[in-house]
Amino acid sequence: MKTNGQKKGFLAVITIIIILIICIVVMLLDFSKKVQFNESPVSGNTTGNLNNSGLFCESNGILYFANAYDNHSLYSYNPDNGRCKKLSDGPIKSINADSHYIYYVREVSKTEGTFGFATATFKGLYRMELNGKNKTCLYSGSVENAQLINNKIFFQNYSNDYGFHLYSIDIDGTNETEVLKEAVNPTGYFNNALYFCNANENHNVMKMNPDTYEKELVYEGNCYFPTVQDNYLYFIDVENNYSLAKVDLTTNEKTTLTTERLDTYNLYGNTIFYQVSDAENPALKRMKTDGSNIELIQNGVFHDINITNNYTYFTAYNSTVPIYRTPTTGVVDVTTFTEAFDAVK
Repeated sequence: MKTNGQKKGFLAVITIIIILIICIVVMLLDFSKKVQFNESPVSGNTTGNLNNSGLFCESNGILYFANAYDNHSLYSYNPDNGRCKKLSDGPIKSINADSHYIYYVREVSKTEGTFGFATATFKGLYRMELNGKNKTCLYSGSVENAQLINNKIFFQNYSNDYGFHLYSIDIDGTNETEVLKEAVNPTGYFNNALYFCNANENHNVMKMNPDTYEKELVYEGNCYFPTVQDNYLYFIDVENNYSLAKVDLTTNEKTTLTTERLDTYNLYGNTIFYQVSDAENPALKRMKTDGSNIELIQNGVFHDINITNNYTYFTAYNSTVPIYRTPTTGVVDVTTFTEAFDAVK
């Protein structure tokens, strides 16, 4: 039979164990709320995808996308099992991801609420965990294109007073900074430099250090949608009928890849998808980065061309559905993204 002293000692041990468990739980909960920063250079999405609204983002084998069948709400798609999962209500765009979080711009969405009154979601820049938990608003207000670069998100802030300016904010929501009083599109990231067209002056291509904000001239010309890959600068050449060109950044030698007039394009590896702007024969086409092997994808006018490793996604102009896709490389085979449609049934 235990004595009173033994009982008190036993209760004290139990109490200490319970306190330790509570402390561990509190510490774990506190750790889960702390933002995990990237330890190495990171870019949240490809330049081409972000220039095409950033509706698809591939990260660690998982596809994060704005599901047009569900008001462009944020979904994840696992190609290994073909399953889609809803993560957040839409409409959203400018999807970025790293190994810990998803970042995106949420647009205003008006719906009919209780008793027929109109309601609207909050717009701004958001961060959430990859499983859809712990959604946090990093910046509340009008935001356009956004790009994750290392541990900062660069984004276009809009004001009725001054139009677009370039801002940045740390991924934990601190250090909001007005970077440039210019309408800079922050999508052209390559090798620790942000490439953009000087929209306020002459549309020359500039580059900026994302840490020091120092900028310098890269190429003189009336350019649009600059993309840098493998030491080549690709852009829509406004001065030459909006054709697609590239410049060797070492020799400054310019090559015209196609003389057709473009609405938009997207570059991924050795493949370029582009929309031909032609009143009589508009078409989505594909070619190699040297301008060879031009192929017809589909006749018509298409936009929001987003490329992933396996598929390239696009939609018809002035339409959100269906979401079309074709293999990014190999044989052209246009189908619809049925998994996204089935996920909202």
